[in-house]
Amino acid sequence: MKVLFVCPFVPWPLSTGGKVRTFNLIKQASAHAQLHVRVLYEPGGTPGAEEALAPYCETLTFFRRTPPGRSARLLRPKLERWFHSSELSAEIEAAIEGGTVQLVHLDELLLARTVPDERRIPVVQHHHKLDTVFYDTVSSGEGFERHFDLWKLRRLEAESARRYRHHLLCSQEEARILRRRHGALDVAVVPSGFDPALFSPSDPRPARDARRLLFLGSMDYRPNVEGVLRFARSVLPRIRAERPDVVLDVVGRAPTPEVRALASQGVRVLGEVPEVRSHLEGAAAFVVPLSIGGGTRLKIVEALALGTPTVSTTIGAEGLGLVHGEHLLLADEEEAFARATLELVGDPERAARLGARGQAFVHERYRWSALAQDLVDYWERVAFSGASSPSR
Repeated sequence: MKVLFVCPFVPWPLSTGGKVRTFNLIKQASAHAQLHVRVLYEPGGTPGAEEALAPYCETLTFFRRTPPGRSARLLRPKLERWFHSSELSAEIEAAIEGGTVQLVHLDELLLARTVPDERRIPVVQHHHKLDTVFYDTVSSGEGFERHFDLWKLRRLEAESARRYRHHLLCSQEEARILRRRHGALDVAVVPSGFDPALFSPSDPRPARDARRLLFLGSMDYRPNVEGVLRFARSVLPRIRAERPDVVLDVVGRAPTPEVRALASQGVRVLGEVPEVRSHLEGAAAFVVPLSIGGGTRLKIVEALALGTPTVSTTIGAEGLGLVHGEHLLLADEEEAFARATLELVGDPERAARLGARGQAFVHERYRWSALAQDLVDYWERVAFSGASSPSR
């Protein structure tokens, strides 16, 4: 089938969870569908992006961002304004009118208004996370401007639900929220996965360092920043009260000044590294102390793909179907999180068993190739079922 795949960001380099998800879905889905990919340029350009994406695209075109009109600047949320492109909207309309594609895939909610209300083919609206849930959480206690922007984002979600029947999400939890808000949508869930070529265990496996904990993620992303600060200030001291030799490694791009300041507290802030596999294979435990989030957590899947023993909050592991005590340990309170981490550090054999069961679970369910096939199956059902109306 022929799919117009529209993305508001360049999914390269693979430096964020969203870029990893989109790139791998494009790469793997291209084996089963003709993808006509339309992408907005990143400010400053993205060297190597065309070379990385082109092998998986029937056609590939990049578009400039352009300022929206005056009314749009007032009425549309900041995210939608930031990623606006009149040229991209015209291209989408021309592709639909020209009959060159059978389905449009919009890779973020902020693209919802780029498709004409009257159209001949179905649209799948992809939510990497429910933006309204995420921004409601991070806007707590902030001023009027932030809450006004959240109100506009909620209106955009409602507009998307009115226009499009078909929605793709990362987790069943978020699918239930969307259905509860907007009624009988046709919703599919395709979680995030891992690339076995990058995240299969080394042979022979390196020994894990019982003194080493690992936190991994983009360190300019607010949920990660808050999570690692909370862990370093409130959980790590409890662990060191019993194991003073334990050290936390923080790996991820663009650490904020607050995160960098943790280096004075015995935390190794490593920043962006050439590869994360060796860090995951060498850690006694991978810690995911998130209290804010959305979608599904790529890094947990990648860690477990390597058999890395993992401790997470409930929200950190949401959407993955992982079971406490079988695949990983779950803990939400600071004392409980410290005790769970100490269990893994102090009992390497139990930690290895948990890691092995987690590894088997994600290798069975979360390979990108299988997840992309689920996506293509959904596209084909939407495009060929005859159940789609042009608009709602």
